[in-house]
Amino acid sequence: MSFPFNRNNVVILGALGISLAAFALVTGYEDKTSGEGERTPVLVELFTSESCSSCPPADRLLAQLEKSNSSVIVLSEHVTYWNDIGWKDPYSSRESTDRQSAYVSRLGLSGSYTPQMVVDGRFEFVGSNAVAASRAIQEAAATVPIGITVSDFSTTGNSIRFSIATGKVNEDAKLWVVLAQDEGIEHIPSGENGGRVLRHVQIARMMRQVAIVKRDAAYKGELSVDLPQPIAGSGWHLVAFLQQGSGGPILGVAAHGV
Repeated sequence: MSFPFNRNNVVILGALGISLAAFALVTGYEDKTSGEGERTPVLVELFTSESCSSCPPADRLLAQLEKSNSSVIVLSEHVTYWNDIGWKDPYSSRESTDRQSAYVSRLGLSGSYTPQMVVDGRFEFVGSNAVAASRAIQEAAATVPIGITVSDFSTTGNSIRFSIATGKVNEDAKLWVVLAQDEGIEHIPSGENGGRVLRHVQIARMMRQVAIVKRDAAYKGELSVDLPQPIAGSGWHLVAFLQQGSGGPILGVAAHGV
């Protein structure tokens, strides 16, 4: 059962880097950049697990949302707490588990569960509930975001460099960067989903808080990341977003193909 830029106003939290065994260069991915006065990109996060028998319908819904709505930026975040019941999800990470825990605390929930969908850090519901997803996305899209631009991509050896610029924030905000694998398809040999072939989209493979943007300031800087080795799939894109506190509302989000 599954349940004007001032560096003194920005705290940089360190360089990004993880070992690279292989990477895929993706072209043709639609850039989704948030900006004042434009159609609002909405961040939809799905907390899921390959060991959760209730999760495949939510995985399919996430893929449908990505395909059908150009303003939606999705992330599939695989948690670790199902890994001891017959199958260890290779996409699972402590970062995803901790991120869900932050939402549980901030939203006043009794505990973590899967599948759980969180829209713009403000609305949560069972991840396979398409009606709730549509309603939450519509409400989130009515807000005016803080603009984020991701640009100037270049590759040097195994590193990808890029620039991020944001609009001014009204309160202190955390700037996050996520590397997501565009697709993963796996045959599951054991556990609750034993014998099934599962497909995931935009799998969060690296998630880092890269800066704290101080109140009434903006961020502008260059960053670099190393791509992890793909798991049963290929393709990458980068997602950047501003979030108010731990598990708080998403203030702006953008995505760019790598």
